[in-house]
Amino acid sequence: MSSQRTPSIYHSIFTLKCPRCRRGNLFIKKGMIVYTQMLDMEERCPHCDLKYELEPGFWLGSLWTSYPIVILIELPFLITALIVDGTAMWLSFLGLVLAFFIAWPLMLRLGRSLWIHLNVRYDHLREY
Repeated sequence: MSSQRTPSIYHSIFTLKCPRCRRGNLFIKKGMIVYTQMLDMEERCPHCDLKYELEPGFWLGSLWTSYPIVILIELPFLITALIVDGTAMWLSFLGLVLAFFIAWPLMLRLGRSLWIHLNVRYDHLREY
């Protein structure tokens, strides 16, 4: 049995790790904010050999998990735009658009990580 402590599910989700072993990387390029090749993923986990695309079209479901992330990021700007008038409203709208484009990779990558963690359980019985 390994002497390393098992990372928590939250750590695994936010560091974009494999849900089954919580060690292998989901994406080829590490990090939450990556603008080039942001959705390029390994085909299989290098540690436990889990095939990441469980079925054709599997990643379409990640749109459901990325949607709440979009709402959390964009809602403050939208509320501000609805409350204020004139130039402040347009500045808030500009902030909304800028926040969307800056956080776009975060929304997509974190949405995929959440989706696969909802569909694949951690296997604590296997030695990796």
